[in-house]
Amino acid sequence: MGFGMALIARFKLYLYAAGAVLIAVAGAYFRGRSDEAAVENERELNEYIETRKRMDAVDSSSDPDAARAWLRSRQQSERDL
Repeated sequence: MGFGMALIARFKLYLYAAGAVLIAVAGAYFRGRSDEAAVENERELNEYIETRKRMDAVDSSSDPDAARAWLRSRQQSERDL
């Protein structure tokens, strides 16, 4: 009876160790995914900032004829692609 109890105790110990390793690996995996998501979010925000700077730097004229001419030249250049 003593040998059986020792075997069960050793089995429980191995089971707990395997569970701890599994939890550690899962924690590292989810931490990595979380960090990756944060980096991607920061990258998107930086792209937005750069786009917004370019939008604000554009000279916006209120002349409708100039706007139509720009659209026509843009449309023509896209046809040439």
